[in-house]
Amino acid sequence: MIDKIKMESRRYAKRQLTWFRKNDNIIWINGLDKIEKNLNIILENI
Repeated sequence: MIDKIKMESRRYAKRQLTWFRKNDNIIWINGLDKIEKNLNIILENI
């Protein structure tokens, strides 16, 4: 059962990424960048 949950969770995450990549309105930010850089990207796009 645990293996089934893991497999289905990975499939769900893959479907989410596919959907997000097809959506042109999504603005990707890097969680490893400094917060100031990410805030500037967000503020420029609202």
